[in-house]
Amino acid sequence: MSFSDSDASSMGGEYKNFRQISRERLLHEMLRSAKKGDSKSTWKVLIMDKLTIKVMSYACKMADITEEGVSSSTASSRRKCN
Repeated sequence: MSFSDSDASSMGGEYKNFRQISRERLLHEMLRSAKKGDSKSTWKVLIMDKLTIKVMSYACKMADITEEGVSSSTASSRRKCN
């Protein structure tokens, strides 16, 4: 048995694909939750490794990230030291 759009609408829910769910969680739960109080200027810098860049580029557009107040996004290419 498969889950289709009509099944979701008949249960009163809205069907969302994995990309949409990922986008909402990344933007709203991660980036929006970083907002602090009533400060006049809020700077956010997003530092990502290679895997995070792939996940973010799959789920979000750069415009989505900047709309959430991220001033700069940077790729980290340093190797971890153990």
